[in-house]
Amino acid sequence: MKQKTFVARFTGSLLLLTSTAFAQAPQTAGYLDHFEGEFAKILVNGHQQLLHRSGKVVVDKLEQVSYYQIASVVKNGAYGAINRKGDIIALFRYDAVRVLGENKKDSPEENYCLVTVKQQGKMGAVDSLGNVLCQPEYSNIDVLTPKVFSIKKNGLYGWCDMKTGKVLQEPKYEDVSPAYVPDHAILVKSQGKFGLALEDGTVLVPPKYERFIGWNNGGQLFSYYVTGGKCGLMDRQGKVLTPAVYDDIAEGPSDKLVAVTQQGKIGLLEVATGKLTVPLQYSKVSRMGPLFQVWKGALCGLTDTTGKEVVPVAHTEIRMYDSKGSSVLGALPLPLTYTPPYYVVAKKGDAAGFFDVSGKQLMPYDYTDIGVLPINDKVYVVPVKDAQCGVADFSGKLLIPVRFDGLAVKYGMSNYDDDAAGQEKNNFISVMKGEKTGLFNIATGQLVIPAEYTEIRWQNADMLRLEQGDSTALADKTGKIIRPLTRYGAFDAVSPQLIVERRYTDDNGVTLLINKAGQILYQNKSWEFTASSYNRLLVPDFDKTRPLQFNSGLLKVRADAHENQFVDSTGKLVVFDEYSYVGDFSNGLAVALNQEKRVGIINVNKKVVYPLVLDDMAPADNELIQMKQGGKVGLLRKDGTVLLPLEYEDISKIYDTSLYIVTRNGKKGVLNAAGKELLPAAYDDIRYNKDVNFFDVAKDGKGGVMAADGTAIIPPVYDDLEQNQDWGTNSRFPVLVKQGEWYLYLDEQGKPLPWRSKKKKGL
Repeated sequence: MKQKTFVARFTGSLLLLTSTAFAQAPQTAGYLDHFEGEFAKILVNGHQQLLHRSGKVVVDKLEQVSYYQIASVVKNGAYGAINRKGDIIALFRYDAVRVLGENKKDSPEENYCLVTVKQQGKMGAVDSLGNVLCQPEYSNIDVLTPKVFSIKKNGLYGWCDMKTGKVLQEPKYEDVSPAYVPDHAILVKSQGKFGLALEDGTVLVPPKYERFIGWNNGGQLFSYYVTGGKCGLMDRQGKVLTPAVYDDIAEGPSDKLVAVTQQGKIGLLEVATGKLTVPLQYSKVSRMGPLFQVWKGALCGLTDTTGKEVVPVAHTEIRMYDSKGSSVLGALPLPLTYTPPYYVVAKKGDAAGFFDVSGKQLMPYDYTDIGVLPINDKVYVVPVKDAQCGVADFSGKLLIPVRFDGLAVKYGMSNYDDDAAGQEKNNFISVMKGEKTGLFNIATGQLVIPAEYTEIRWQNADMLRLEQGDSTALADKTGKIIRPLTRYGAFDAVSPQLIVERRYTDDNGVTLLINKAGQILYQNKSWEFTASSYNRLLVPDFDKTRPLQFNSGLLKVRADAHENQFVDSTGKLVVFDEYSYVGDFSNGLAVALNQEKRVGIINVNKKVVYPLVLDDMAPADNELIQMKQGGKVGLLRKDGTVLLPLEYEDISKIYDTSLYIVTRNGKKGVLNAAGKELLPAAYDDIRYNKDVNFFDVAKDGKGGVMAADGTAIIPPVYDDLEQNQDWGTNSRFPVLVKQGEWYLYLDEQGKPLPWRSKKKKGL
């Protein structure tokens, strides 16, 4: 039973010495080495020993470190245990110490920690605080469940409470072990037979069976076996539900139904009554999602949780999908990773039908196969017949007739691009005929673009560019051809109503701005237009891959070496004479250069938004722009407002964070996303340690450690700084530092441990 006295109460002078060590002058070692986890190697009186991270305890040997950083160690030939704080929880007087533990963050109820000790061949136990759970009087101790541990005495087993040490079951069994049928039950053995007991010692099932087999249902049901190999069904309360007359029992899709085998035949048994609801007639059964898949020879079908055949046993293949298009294989996992409702493809040879899990037939056996395919944000059923496919919804309604060779979905390389398709994107599915693609509108049920093009690309929400080899056409979203297929034609829709067209003539051609009716609004022989080439500096990240469009009422005209002229939607030329360069507009703003080649930002009304005083502007990340002037850099938002002023030599964003390392007057500092200073620009070097959320800093040849909020953990006053090499827990303390001629250790608060040396191991 658990003793009320803590170990620390009777450790005598040992703890007295270690507890007062910090108040005394530090002890001197022959050398110090960096920490590796809980311990560091130090040289004491000519012998290498191990210093615990607390600085309180020095030991000769490390045996084990548990999940909870409790260590089994050896000192002067005797075993003991110490916790992370350096408290001795098992005195150095044992022949062996073993730390047993589990630390599951996602299942805290499964966690435990038990320290077993061995002395003169007998075992005892203490808890993680040093409370004695039982004295060394047993021949063996081990963990049974997260709440109890087993004890062995005089060849027999019992168990004790993990927290108090109270004996819950006196040793009387030949063997005990975790049962898992149900969870946290204990398998007990007596006179060669097995039974089940609860953690409090209550006998759930008397020991008179050969074995138990459980399933992945939380132990609600399990099978028991008797002499001769026959089995029956039992529930988690130990109640016998069926006699032991079966050769095998398998779990069903719910706790209401199980499969039983007898003389090579399988039937379905109702748990509540213990009777067969489906006679012994199947050759094989297995769980498939929420249903049972059953076979008679080479043919299969599906039953529901009552045993009713919802899909008759007349099929050669059955597949199940969830509503997101994922294949459902076997039993539903816990926690559930599929998304109901579920659907079934059932095949009879080369004929495939489609069902829901109630057995309702949604599509007839008119197809050679049926698949399920995600397209954009939706999932569709794809019926196939004689190598031709179509598209249906989950109700079985055909949205696209079965007469196409394939669907051009956007995985990897594709000849269909709908990035710019707008809000109606999900209404359109690209269909294939051979290598050619077309477009079907499932909302109207119309093939709007015949499958005769090598590439289709939406240029905005209303217009599409069609390519066929070296010829190009334009169509609107209804399929109406706006510009017919023209060899070497160059058509680009730059708004729902306007088109840029390049016409080739004997004198090298002309570029036109025209409307849908063909009216020429503007023309320029020197206009070099490319829909994919434009200044994206101010463009939102999600728009950067889309074709160039009218923005803020203007479209840039690159011609005759002019970089400051635009055309409006009426065809009127708009020239920004004050500037030598104006980039493409986005949300009413554009990058501009004045005649002195200084850069800034203006709006569509030619007003200055950010002064044209910069030497350069460049992308910083998706939302910010780096500005440069006279060797200084700063950060602008894309609306022209200043995030960081022009006072730094360098600005670098720390990867995968919202923090910036800045350099000012040759010194580095750290700013957050709002521009607030976390570390002043006073350091020679800064490195962010994401795992532990602090900064390694260097200043005037000295090293230190700063917290993420800018407070000093280890001020940069040390000649050398080496962190704990504990990669398992990402703890970087204690650190080994050098100050003057002395090496010493500093903890997480920057306080020294009571050891120092003039020598570092290996130097």
